[in-house]
Amino acid sequence: MRHRLTLFLVLGAVLVALGEWDAHSHRFRFADGLNEAWREFCVANAPEKISEPAVSLVRINDEYEPAIGDSFTQADYATILRFVENFDPKTVAFEPTPEFDPNEPINQTLELLKEAALPLPPLTLGAVAENGQAPQSPEEEPKFPALTAIEGDVATLTPITRVVAAPNSQLLANGQPAFTGIELAGDPDDPRERHVNLVARHGEKVIPSFILHALANHAGIPLDQIRVQLPPAAADPVVLVGEAYRIPIDTRGRMKVYEHSGVDTSYYPSISAFHLALTGDEDETIKKLLANLEDAFASLKTNLVVIGNDRSEARTEELDTLARDLSRSELLTRVIATVQSGRYIEWWPLWARLLGFAIIAAIAAYAFKGSRKRAVTWALMGGFFYFAASMIVFKSTLAWAPAFAPLALFVLMVVIGLLLPDPAKAGNENGARARTPKETEPPTDLSSAGSTVST
Repeated sequence: MRHRLTLFLVLGAVLVALGEWDAHSHRFRFADGLNEAWREFCVANAPEKISEPAVSLVRINDEYEPAIGDSFTQADYATILRFVENFDPKTVAFEPTPEFDPNEPINQTLELLKEAALPLPPLTLGAVAENGQAPQSPEEEPKFPALTAIEGDVATLTPITRVVAAPNSQLLANGQPAFTGIELAGDPDDPRERHVNLVARHGEKVIPSFILHALANHAGIPLDQIRVQLPPAAADPVVLVGEAYRIPIDTRGRMKVYEHSGVDTSYYPSISAFHLALTGDEDETIKKLLANLEDAFASLKTNLVVIGNDRSEARTEELDTLARDLSRSELLTRVIATVQSGRYIEWWPLWARLLGFAIIAAIAAYAFKGSRKRAVTWALMGGFFYFAASMIVFKSTLAWAPAFAPLALFVLMVVIGLLLPDPAKAGNENGARARTPKETEPPTDLSSAGSTVST
């Protein structure tokens, strides 16, 4: 038993280390595929808590080039808005805060953005706020709409003092501004977790973010029906968007970014503005190119459409689980998709994962005390009950643990149990070998012994 358990603990430690390393670095395709399959299996068995998102991202990326010169003009953004308008969208949120070259004639007199924005539904318009110095001009004064249904102490919310990047004034003819981020927001995030602000404070007013404004707009919930509950009025801070969404936040008004939830650009439709520009072209080659995007194009009719800057220089948002940085529009869209689907999914904390490994080691110690059959039986039973318990934990907490390492440990238990000898049989063989010399001694001459006694 001792040799089997020692071998299991040594090799098991290696497997656990590899599993944890890959879960963060994503180096092994097989392990990543197994972990993703396990997470989605858990999701499929919790339909009452998780649904599909309803958001589509239109990416103004490097494929989409300015029509004139090297910088975007009003005409470029107006053209994108018209492309989107062709699909008769229900809700549109415009994340960029473009600045135009005043020396370009097309930017001087025409109001192309206003003309393109007016046919669209009321827009959510991105702005960048700051928690720093006071406004230096009227343009920097925050002019965000405010929420009115507030419970608890708002003093803990992240403050906003001014706007450092405002929406284009033409777009304000059919939209309201909302902040996409807060510069100089205060203490940096915990390096193990990322947060985004859903609400902030400007003086005594509570301001909704771009994310919250767009979600309410798409759900048809007026801002006066958004409730923010903070301590001491509520033990757990939360934002209630009518009856549509219940969003957990912290006392600073921030929502956690759930990095291990599986919400990425493959989870919601993502379309390049370049491909939008090709729609309507009758060329057969282009039709074939766009054939795989039919579902994504159709989603623009019903989903919340986020139009975002996704060019290389805009990809500055970091997440530990990704090899590349995200643009702000991608990060905002991920959070919107998380809220819409209720996919507040995260890993078990490290201590819980280590406890799980310790339980598996205890099962192995018990299993290796017996025969090969006992070791294999306990490995199979242990694996079944471990993953069954994991499913129960997920359905109650929406927390999961990567499946590769624990599954590898149970497989290792089976392999060691089959290949190394049973301790019972080994003991019998050793006993047999120990008795062999006695068994080969010549028999005692009982007749001689009897004669001697008679004499």
